[in-house]
Amino acid sequence: MRSQPLWIIGAPRSGTTFLAAMLNHHPLITLTNEARLGVLFKQFIEIDCARPDLLDPDHSPRFRSFIEKRAGALIEEYYRDALGVATPVWGDKHPPYADPTVLSGREGSRPGLPVSGSCLSLIEAMLPHSKFIHIRREPAAVARSLLGKGWVGSLSDGVAVWRQYVREIEAFFAGIEARKKLVIAYSDLLEEPQETAASIVKFLDIPDSRPLTAFLRAERLAPTPFSEPVSDLAETYRARPPLTLVPRASPAERPEPAPAEP
Repeated sequence: MRSQPLWIIGAPRSGTTFLAAMLNHHPLITLTNEARLGVLFKQFIEIDCARPDLLDPDHSPRFRSFIEKRAGALIEEYYRDALGVATPVWGDKHPPYADPTVLSGREGSRPGLPVSGSCLSLIEAMLPHSKFIHIRREPAAVARSLLGKGWVGSLSDGVAVWRQYVREIEAFFAGIEARKKLVIAYSDLLEEPQETAASIVKFLDIPDSRPLTAFLRAERLAPTPFSEPVSDLAETYRARPPLTLVPRASPAERPEPAPAEP
């Protein structure tokens, strides 16, 4: 069976929950709502495996590389076997995958130091055939929503949070192939449902945009209240202890397997 991992990303309050709900109406797509497995593996590979009290430093680089190469298969096995996902397109929506402070935490737009970086490059390394959809909303609308939730202290702080996420996504997208990335304007979901649905199924290489279009048209007639997020970022972004970060090695720098003894 064809397997296509898909990750829905964007600044918080940009419509990621709405987009995931729409995509889950297609019979060939199954997305979880903030399973956060990318965050879990980032914590394990980049933080826990660098702790000498948990893993001998002589083994750390090789073991981290070993886990990174095999994590993708484990994640898909979890979706297929534990969750029973049978659709070819599967994955997760979680805005903080694109948060440059996803492990280091933040207070509004002020990052905890040292800055951890986002999960995006690690997700792409674990599952190299992944595709990413970035839903983008106007910064002023995001800032007003963040302020209304009490996650930032001012509109300018909310715009700064939006900018941090978007810059992280844009930098990541600049380094991956065009076939792996799609940017959708939140307004297009509402104003151009047919064209937007068609662009998504083309990007995912699946047939029939009608289930997506039908969902969007139904939402125009009787909107579902998607205003509440799956998680409260005031809790997600609470201050955390300082991190000891170890940069991930590039493919050229990763240690080669030890030669077998004769």
